[in-house]
Amino acid sequence: MMHIPFQRNSNRKRKAKMGSSSVIQLSSMLMVLLLVLLNINGSLGIASTELQELCSTTQDPGLCVQALNSDPRTAAADLKGLAQISIDLAKANATDTATFVASLVGQATDPELKLRYQSCATDFNSCIGSLDSCTKAVSSGDFSGLQSQSSASLDGPVSCRDSFQGPPDDPAHVSDKCQITERLISIISAIANRLI
Repeated sequence: MMHIPFQRNSNRKRKAKMGSSSVIQLSSMLMVLLLVLLNINGSLGIASTELQELCSTTQDPGLCVQALNSDPRTAAADLKGLAQISIDLAKANATDTATFVASLVGQATDPELKLRYQSCATDFNSCIGSLDSCTKAVSSGDFSGLQSQSSASLDGPVSCRDSFQGPPDDPAHVSDKCQITERLISIISAIANRLI
């Protein structure tokens, strides 16, 4: 009978030893999992220096950095995510400009300005359509298509801006709004070039 208590102590020691090694194994696995998650999370976001470098290839590097940093999604975005963010920013600007220009059509008293504003409204609606196609290209991973559609989306604001080259002067400064849209679209093009 003395032998049985010895086995119980032996089993307790074995269980304690197994429990201790299980805790160590579990801790090790959790540490590895944590490191993997940190590595994945780090690879999702784009570094500030990369953002600066990317923006240096756009029409307006300062606007690029400011615009992308204004969106909270940028902090965790990879290049594909930045592409969508830049599309969203350009589309919001183009939509605002299209609405503004459409309101000018009804206010214009000069027939030439009225025609230009009507033409610009159409140009910006085409731009918005091309930006929608940019979103589809990003979603499907068609980065050549993204490049092509970002170029197509430039046609609207460039055409609108060019229509104000001669008299009469545009009191609403639509050309300035066109240039901002063009600069935002140049961000999409810069990102597309990196993704191709």
